[in-house]
Amino acid sequence: MITTTEISPSPALAPFVRCYTFREFDTHGNNLIKPWNALHETSVVCFFKAKPVQLCNPETGQIIKSGHNAGVMGLSTGYNGEMTFNGCYSMFEILFKSNGFHKLFRIPNHEIINRIIDAEDIFDPPMLTFFEQLSLAKGLNEMCAIANQYLLVYLSKQKLYHPNDQITLISNLILKNYGIVNMDKLAYDANMSLRTFERHFTDQVGISPKLFSCITRFNHAFDLKLRNPGKDWTAISHESGYFDQMHLIKDFKRFTGNTPTSFLKQTPLTEETFNSRVEL
Repeated sequence: MITTTEISPSPALAPFVRCYTFREFDTHGNNLIKPWNALHETSVVCFFKAKPVQLCNPETGQIIKSGHNAGVMGLSTGYNGEMTFNGCYSMFEILFKSNGFHKLFRIPNHEIINRIIDAEDIFDPPMLTFFEQLSLAKGLNEMCAIANQYLLVYLSKQKLYHPNDQITLISNLILKNYGIVNMDKLAYDANMSLRTFERHFTDQVGISPKLFSCITRFNHAFDLKLRNPGKDWTAISHESGYFDQMHLIKDFKRFTGNTPTSFLKQTPLTEETFNSRVEL
């Protein structure tokens, strides 16, 4: 069983960070396989005990061994392979909003899409100090305070930033509506032509607003299944805004490389208990 706790960041960081997450689990000597499917969030993950054993690239068959204490996982646009875990895990994760990583660190999102990168290769040397402080923290609240302090330093370096610019507002609207949106209406709300809106959105988020909406809707459907294992896919497709179950299956194949039924047979859902959650 995975035990998860989510906590909100400081108000100043709320436009950029969705939440901080702390997870603990023990595989008891068995391999725990976690598919790396399409995902609409960029994150920074710190491992304090065991680390992921490996990541298998499905296109090349290459086994990418892991040994990093902290990594940046970019937004994912499709199935990128399987991560294998084996051991006792304690993980702290910073989950960024759609364009929050780009706005805080000025790193283009398109450069890290579908990639997992050693955090020390991206951030300044203070990343090592940040990791050490987190590992010595006495509880999750102290971890969050350390993370707030670390990220606020980067925020202070941004002389000109607009936490509520149009792209931020629109991307948040997509998330709140679980990807069930109309592109023309979004462009109108952003006071831009459709082409200009798509260009600015892609520049900040890394992918088009249409693809971002599709991935968001897919993840909402997947989350519904995680929260309600007994609910059938027909009900989930309707609740997630799909035309029908075949529409959901098409997106599932696109973003996991498999049908919902086959996917769950190959990778059964792992029971996860949330002590607290930060809703969109």
